[in-house]
Amino acid sequence: MPKYLLLLHGDENGELALTDEERRAIVEGHRVLIGELAAAGALVASEALTESARARVVRNGSVTDGPFAETKEIVGGFYVVECASDDEALAVAKRIPASPGLAVEVRPVAEL
Repeated sequence: MPKYLLLLHGDENGELALTDEERRAIVEGHRVLIGELAAAGALVASEALTESARARVVRNGSVTDGPFAETKEIVGGFYVVECASDDEALAVAKRIPASPGLAVEVRPVAEL
């Protein structure tokens, strides 16, 4: 079955401004979705990423600090799911719990 990368972009400062209760609700929403995807046999992997200040970029052997793109949106996590179609992958992306500035990039994973 085809795999899809669901790359979660968000507003890091907006997320830091959330209350603990708001943050817990979002995390719980992810736990529920992960459980449902796992039970359906669709979940390959899912992880949250650390703050962008710890990101490093390697380009042509040189290492620089921070995310490469000059934008307030940061990559905050990802899911890799197995779905029968692009439409099914988009339906999963729509179920991802909302957070400040959330945009979910859906990309088919190449079969090698």
